[in-house]
Amino acid sequence: MRTWVTGIVLALTVLSQPVAAQMQTPIIRATSGKEPIEVCGIWIKPRIYARVVVTETEICLENPNSTPLEGALSFPLRENQTITSFWLSPAAEGGPVLQAVPVPKAKGTSVFEAIERVAADPALMEKAEGNIYSLRVYPLLPKIKRVVTFVTTEPVMPDAKGVNRFDPTLAFADIRGVKNTVLSVEGGTTGIPNGVVQFAPKYKSTGFVRPSATGIQFSGFLPLDKRRDGLGITWTAPGGDSVIGSWFERHSYFYADVPVAGGSVPRPAPAALALVWDASGSGAARDHDREFALLDAYFRKLGTTEVTLVVARDQAETPRQFTIANGDWSALRAVLETVAYDGATNPSAWSLPEGLTGDKTPALLFSDGLANWGAPQPRVAAPLFAINASSQADAGRLRHLAETSKGQYLDLMALSTGQALADLTTIRPRLSALSGEGVDNLVAGSIYPESGRLVLAGRVTGPKAVVTVETIDGAGKTSRRTLAVPMDEDRNSDGFAAKRWADLRIAQLKSDGNRNRAEILSLGETFGVISDETSLLALERLEDFLRYDVMPPPGNMRAEFLARRQPSRLDPKADSQQVENLVRRFDALADWWNRDFPKGEKPKPKPEPESRDRAVSAAPAPVAAMSARPSSGGTGPSSAKGPEIEIRLKKWVPNAPYLRSIKDAPADQRYGAYLAQRPAYANSTAFYIDAADIFFEAGQEDLAVRILSNVGELGWSNRSLLRILAYRLMQAGKADLALTALTRVRDLAPDEPQSWRDLGLANAAAGNPQEAVNFLWHVASHRWDSRFSDIDLISLGEMNAMAARAKTLDLSKVEPRLLRNLPVDMRVVLTWDTDNSDMDLWVIDPNGERAFYGNRLTYQGGHMSRDFTGGLGPEEFMLKRAKPGTYEVKAHFYGHRQQILSPYTTLMLKFTTGFGTDEQKDQDVVLRLSGRGEEVMVGTFEVK
Repeated sequence: MRTWVTGIVLALTVLSQPVAAQMQTPIIRATSGKEPIEVCGIWIKPRIYARVVVTETEICLENPNSTPLEGALSFPLRENQTITSFWLSPAAEGGPVLQAVPVPKAKGTSVFEAIERVAADPALMEKAEGNIYSLRVYPLLPKIKRVVTFVTTEPVMPDAKGVNRFDPTLAFADIRGVKNTVLSVEGGTTGIPNGVVQFAPKYKSTGFVRPSATGIQFSGFLPLDKRRDGLGITWTAPGGDSVIGSWFERHSYFYADVPVAGGSVPRPAPAALALVWDASGSGAARDHDREFALLDAYFRKLGTTEVTLVVARDQAETPRQFTIANGDWSALRAVLETVAYDGATNPSAWSLPEGLTGDKTPALLFSDGLANWGAPQPRVAAPLFAINASSQADAGRLRHLAETSKGQYLDLMALSTGQALADLTTIRPRLSALSGEGVDNLVAGSIYPESGRLVLAGRVTGPKAVVTVETIDGAGKTSRRTLAVPMDEDRNSDGFAAKRWADLRIAQLKSDGNRNRAEILSLGETFGVISDETSLLALERLEDFLRYDVMPPPGNMRAEFLARRQPSRLDPKADSQQVENLVRRFDALADWWNRDFPKGEKPKPKPEPESRDRAVSAAPAPVAAMSARPSSGGTGPSSAKGPEIEIRLKKWVPNAPYLRSIKDAPADQRYGAYLAQRPAYANSTAFYIDAADIFFEAGQEDLAVRILSNVGELGWSNRSLLRILAYRLMQAGKADLALTALTRVRDLAPDEPQSWRDLGLANAAAGNPQEAVNFLWHVASHRWDSRFSDIDLISLGEMNAMAARAKTLDLSKVEPRLLRNLPVDMRVVLTWDTDNSDMDLWVIDPNGERAFYGNRLTYQGGHMSRDFTGGLGPEEFMLKRAKPGTYEVKAHFYGHRQQILSPYTTLMLKFTTGFGTDEQKDQDVVLRLSGRGEEVMVGTFEVK
C-alpha cells in the first residue's frame, strides 16, 4: 500500500471510548450435534495506518461432538469494511492450507455442497444479506482444532472532533470461548507519529506498547471465557487530502478522502412530515433508545408540526395522524413504544401517503433496510432521511433510497444524537459532480461528506491525473477544487485502493441490481470482492478445481490446473443430448400410458420387506419396454369423463406446547396470545408455520400471512427456509406471494432443477401459464446432476398437462416429439425441503399392493417414478385408470446424509384428480417429519 497525505496536522489526544459503530457481533454455531462448536482462541493482528486499518483475524474452532460436522460463522461488517482474503487450516496434519478464490455466488454454494457430499474439505465465505456475511467450514472433525483466518481492510473516518477510534476486540464482545482461552491482539502502526497514539491501559498491563521501526508495536490480552472490556486505540486524524494508490491487474487505482469546504444553512422547519416505522421482525433488534433520543431532540427543535405515522411490515398499516405541540410527542412515542415487531420487511410498504410529497415535506424512515418481501421500494417524492440503528443493516439500500430523493442516510450506530440532529435540520454541502483528466470510472461513497470529508475512488490512466470535485453548499453556492492523483506502478501493491474502488462501484450498481448483475459478477470475480453475486471458495484438491472449473489461487496448483484443464462440458450440444435422452424415456412412459392393465384382484400379493438397505436392494422393476409412438394421447386435454374421485387429506396436527394458548384465545385476542409466545420461539420456523395455520383456519388471513412471512425474515439466504415459506403460501392459495421467495431460491440455487420447477408451478397457480411453461421446459430441456433423476420427465408431464388446459400458449421452443398430454385419473407428488435426504412416497391401492421405490409398477398399472435419494424430490405416482376403492398415501422418512442436521424435514404433497383434463383438481398439504424411520399417513383417494 502506498499512501500520500498532504497538509497533515497531528495533535495529542486523550483516550476515549470507541464508537458504537464497531459493535458488530459474530455468531458461531454448529448446525448439528448435541454441543455447540467451541471457540478455542481468537488472535487479532491489526496494522494501523493514518486512515486505514488492515486486520488479520484467526479464529480457532473445535467440534466437541463425536461426529464430523459442518460449522458456520456469521458476522456483520461495517459499511466500508472489505474482506480481502480468507484461508483455512488443513483438516489433517500436513495438509495444504486452503486459500480461497472468487467464484460466482451460486456456483460457490453448489460446489461447496457437492464436495461436502463426498466428505472432502471445502470452505465458503459469502454475503448473506445487507452487511451480514457467513463462513461455512467442512469438516470439523471430532476433537480436532481448525483455524479460520480472514483479512479485512477498512478506511477509518474521524469523528466530529477529528479523532480516529478503533477497537479490534469489539466485534467479538459476545463470543465466549472454552475455559482458559484468550483473545489476543498484537499489531502495529505505520506512518503515525508515536506521540499522538493512545492505548487502553490493558495493553500495558497484559502485554506491551513499544516503539518500532515503523511506529509502535502493541500487544494485549483479554479472557475469552469471561465478560470483558475492550482494547481501544485512538489517534488524531490527519487533515488535508488523503490519497491511497495501488496497482492491480495492469491498472493503477486511487482511493481518497478529502475535506469539503462550504457553508451550511438551517433547513426550514416542516409544517408536516411523514414517519415510516419499520415494524418487521428484525426491527426488534434496532436500538430504539437511540431512535427515540433523536426523535425527542428533533421534535423539541421543531416545536410544532403534524406527523403522519406509517407502520410497515409485510404490508403497511393504515396511516395515523399526530399533532406535535411545543415539542410534546408523548402520544406518538407511546404508540411507537408498544409497536409489535413481527413479519417480513416489504420495502414497497414504505410508500408515503397521498399529499405528503414535495421538497417541504420530509419523510423519516426508521429501518435496517433488510428487505425480504414484496416489490422493490418505490422512488419517494419527498426528501427521505433513512435512519438506521442496527449493527445488521443494508446501508447501501438505505443510502440509495435517501440520496435519490434529495434526503440523507443517517447511521445512529456511528453518529451521536447531536450529529444526526444537525444533519436533519441543516442543509449541508454535497457533491454535485466528479470529473478529471487522466482518470476514469470515478465513484463516490456518498454525495454527502462524512465528518466533513468526501470519499472518492477511480482508475488512473495517465501520469498527471487530476480529479475535479464540484460541490454545492447549503446556500446553493457552487465550489470546485482539484485533487492531484499520482499513478502507482508498484507491482507489489496490496490492491487496497483497487478493491475499495470495486466495492464503491458495486454499491453504485446495486441501485439496480437485477439489471447490473453481470457487471457486479465481473467486478467481484476480477477483484476478489464478496458481493451479492460473488463468494470466496476454498478447495483442497486439484481434482476438485478441475471438475468444477474453478481457478486455483496463484502458485504451482494453478499452473498444473491450466495445463490439465479441459473445455467446459456445458457445450451447445448438451441440451440436444438431453432432449434425445428425454424423448427415449418419454416414449417409455407413453408406452405405459397406452397399456391396458387388469382391474381385478391381484392373483398373489408380492411379499414386501419390512426394512431395506439401499446398497444391496434389487434393481427396481422396469416400468415398460420402449416401443413406438403411442396411438392415443395428444396435446389437448382428455374429453372422457373419469371416475368420481374424492381427496381426503388427513389433517396434520402438531403437538407443540405453544399452540394451545393461541388456538383457545378469542379471535380479537388471538394475535396478542401469539405475540406473548413469540419471544420464546423467535428463531423457530415451526412456530411461525404452526401459528399461521391457526390464523388461516380462523379466516384471519392478513395476520396469518404476516406471521408466516417471518420465515423469510429468519433466512433470506437460506433456500430451505424459503422453500418452506413458499410451499405453505402455495397451500394457502397465495401463489403470487410465493413467487418472490421462489425467485430468490432460483437466484441462490440455479443448479438445482427444483428451483425452476417450483417457479413454474407457482406461476401456474398465480395465473401466469406462459411463464409456467417456460420454467418447466427449462427443467425438461437441460441436463442436471445425476442425483436429480426423473425431475425432467415429471416437469415435462406437468408442462404438457398445463399446455393442454391453457390451449393458447407459445410452445415453439418445445421439441415437437415431446408435446403429448398423458392424462390420468389420479396423481400425487412428494417434494421436501432438505438436501441429501431420502423420503419415500408410498401408495397402497384397494388390492393392498404398495407402490414404492422397489415396486414401481403395480398390478393395476400404478406408476411410481424413480427413487429420489439425493434430496428435495420430486417423487411421483400416477394411475391412468383407477379401480373403485380407497388408495392410501403415505410418506416415509428413510434417512439422510446431511452434515447440516435440521430438527425436522418439511414435506409438500400435491394430490391431483383428473390430471391433464379440464376437470383437474389439486390439493396441497404441508407437514413435517422429525426423524429417520418416521412414517405418516397423508391422505386418501376415494374412487367411487
